[in-house]
Amino acid sequence: MKKLLSLLAVLSIFVTSFSDLNAWTIRMTCRSKGREIELCKKAIDEWVKKHGGKHKVEIVTLPHASNECFALYQQWLSAETFDIDIMQMDVAWIGVFSDYLYHLNEVFAPNEIDTDDYFDAVRRSMYTAEGDIVALPWYTDCGLMYYRKDLLEKYGRAVPTTWEELYETALYIQNEERKQPEKKGKFHGFLYQAKAFEILTCNFLEFVDSFGGAIVRDRTAVVDGDAAVNATMFMVKCINSITNHNVLNYSEEDARGVFQSGNAVFMRNWPYAWALMNEPTTVVAGKIGVMPIPRSANGGKNSGSLGGWFLVVSKYSKHPEIAADLIKFLTDKVQQKYRAQYSYLPTFKSLYQDKEVIDSNPFFAEVFDSLNNAVTRPSIEFGKNYSRASSEIYNAVNTILTQSTESEMTKTEARRLLNKLNKKLARLLNKADKKAPKKAKGESMSLWDKIKSIFGIK
Repeated sequence: MKKLLSLLAVLSIFVTSFSDLNAWTIRMTCRSKGREIELCKKAIDEWVKKHGGKHKVEIVTLPHASNECFALYQQWLSAETFDIDIMQMDVAWIGVFSDYLYHLNEVFAPNEIDTDDYFDAVRRSMYTAEGDIVALPWYTDCGLMYYRKDLLEKYGRAVPTTWEELYETALYIQNEERKQPEKKGKFHGFLYQAKAFEILTCNFLEFVDSFGGAIVRDRTAVVDGDAAVNATMFMVKCINSITNHNVLNYSEEDARGVFQSGNAVFMRNWPYAWALMNEPTTVVAGKIGVMPIPRSANGGKNSGSLGGWFLVVSKYSKHPEIAADLIKFLTDKVQQKYRAQYSYLPTFKSLYQDKEVIDSNPFFAEVFDSLNNAVTRPSIEFGKNYSRASSEIYNAVNTILTQSTESEMTKTEARRLLNKLNKKLARLLNKADKKAPKKAKGESMSLWDKIKSIFGIK
């Protein structure tokens, strides 16, 4: 009994000292798009204050291009680095990097995270195939179509419901606006992002889905089907008439800059752009409407690519428990409600019924329906090969569009190029992942496991 009491006394001292750890510095990545850095710093300051200023957080700014962020993560994680504790991660990457992520179940109680309030697609993205939580959703995203309400009213045009109506309206208003000398050659009917990186995969997916097609269906590559070919030819038609050729190098911010300066009728972008474009100093403030991605009149449905960013803890972090506490704070309902006033879509469904949230973002009601019907990138189907698959998609589509601006792109040639892409995707779908999960060096242990290890308790 004395030995047991002595052991318990030692354990008590150990637990007390463990809970009173020295100050730690957490390193976290964050993108610079829109207000992300600003909002991230504000929330982090609140968390640091909550902990009495004990810990510090350093923000590592990520490149704007998603594929560059992905390449950095590949480099860091494959090197088994401890330099980054928390990573901001695209929803499509979680399955790719799951072997390198800390299992949050080790620190969170079973019902500590209100997963029932998440959108279904968001909730599914949090888990590994074995059912372990490895990511917490920071905000979600869905592709939307912005339009100039004032210009539609000026020219007596209704809000389009199909791509064909959008094309006709965009072409008409573009030609009328270009009659003004200062807008000749500078005003465009429709903008989106066709740069050869992840955003083009999202855009292409929306076009194909809205024409009734798919990139992958029932684990079979179908990107050379009639609907996908028709969607591609519509993109070709647009870029040679109503779309600025510069979109071939546009990311989200590039498109926003042109639209926000008053030089376009329609623009496909993410919800974050709403608040920025409605700042009082902008040319288009109060003149913007939002609608779902339109459908084709010949089949298909309203679309919108599901996006969103999660926060994850690296499996190689030296202090994953405190890092997990930080991402829990950053992603909670209070922080998401605050971010919502800047048009970052909450992942909690209940916030779409919150009066303050809706008053600051009237278009959220439209977005709610889009989120429930959003089309998802085929990251689950491709698994660890998703990055390669996405690269094949956006490079092929960018090539088709670029060639179409230099010479005629026939439907036959487009189908041939999509068939070539389809064969590559089929091989990636069929490719077995022979790599066994890599065990991390310094793999994190729960508090009880650490105690048992130190004292030799079985």
